[in-house]
Formats: sequence, structure tokens, C-alpha cells
Amino acid sequence: MRIDVKDRSSFKTRMKEALQFDKRRAVVLTIDLQREYLDESVGQSVVEPDDAARVLKANKVLLDACRAEGIPVIHAYVTRPQHDIDAGMVAGGLAYLKTAQEIGASQVPHRPPRTRPDRAAGSPEAEVPAALVAPSDIHITDKKGLDSFAHTELGFLLDRVLRPAWVIMTGINTDTCVYSTTFTAANAGYAPIVISDCVASMRGEDSHEMALELMSRSIAWVLTLDEFLARLHD
Repeated sequence: MRIDVKDRSSFKTRMKEALQFDKRRAVVLTIDLQREYLDESVGQSVVEPDDAARVLKANKVLLDACRAEGIPVIHAYVTRPQHDIDAGMVAGGLAYLKTAQEIGASQVPHRPPRTRPDRAAGSPEAEVPAALVAPSDIHITDKKGLDSFAHTELGFLLDRVLRPAWVIMTGINTDTCVYSTTFTAANAGYAPIVISDCVASMRGEDSHEMALELMSRSIAWVLTLDEFLARLHD
């Protein structure tokens, strides 16, 4: 049965107008913003070239602007130690994604199956692009699965150290790790803001747009980069 997608633009406009953003109580959280997804020379799961260029450019602008305002930047991403690799760990053991890898299935027809372990520690594909990193940034490198909070220090860092109200979300993939982390942040009592120009999905534009639509209806403010920068500089 096909379900017609209702137009919620009026609701989203009202929610954006009601946004009470306070940059003094904000952090930026990038999620799996790694060469695995953004650099065709090393990655096995790279988003479409236009999306990679967009995400790199938009994140550079966003992160530089937030640092200039004194907003902390956190990078949460996967770097798999050898014991995880030996155990065949994929996406924290998520059965659905692990099965897809094992049978060589992909929702993107032209993508070949993986031939190397997923983001092994010390590998080029595990790196965050240098242009997106500054010395003051905080790195959480033991992300295991889709949710950046699961089995990492992120919850403690936010709850006990930085204590933000707002968490500005960027990264890859919109429909899995960004969505999952945003959902947990909302459940934990933070107010997530997802920057639509700064996220993308290796599964294509439809997965990206569906995730943004779902988040904007229930758990997060979804803003363009220009919309957010206007708020930041108010």
C-alpha cells in the first residue's frame, strides 16, 4: 500500500520561527565525517561526488564559524581496533548491515562490495579530512555502531563536562548514524539541530531526504547552513 507523504512545510516553518538558539549553550557534533565516505581515493563507501564536495565545503564553513564563536567541536567516528576486525565487526554488530555486507548486497547498484576491513585504526579511510579539524577539537574515536552515544564517552562528555542545551549535528550517513545519534540526543534531553547541507547518505538522495523529513517532524530542527549561520550571527 502506498502512503501519500503529507506536506508539513507549514509546521516546519512555525518550528523554525520558534527556535530559541543560544550559542553559549551549544556544541557541534560531527558523525563519521571520514575519508571512508568523502574521499574516493581511499574510501569503499563514498557518497556521490557532488554530495562529498557539498559536505566538505559546508562543514568547513560551519565548523570555522562555530569555532570563531567559541562553540566546542566534537568529532565522533569509527576507528576499528584489530580485535573488532578479527570479530568481523560491522556497524557494531547490526545484523541487517552485516548480512548485506556478507552477501555483497548494496542499495546502490554501482557500488562494489568491500574488500578491506571497515575503517581500521590508523588507515587513511578512518581519518577525518584535515581541513575539518582544528587543535581545539575533541575526538571520540571509539564509536562502534550507528549511535555515537553507544559504548563511547559522548554521553558523559555532554552531560558532565560541556553541558550544552543544543547539539548541532553534521556527518554521514543521514539515514543511519546521523539519524540514530540525533534520536538519542533528543531522548537525552538535548535539542538537536541537523544542518542539511552538512549531511549526506551513501545510499542516495532519497534515503538522505527521507531521514531529514522524519527528523524534522519529531526530534530535531533541520536547518540549511545559511539558516543556521543567520541564527549564529544574530
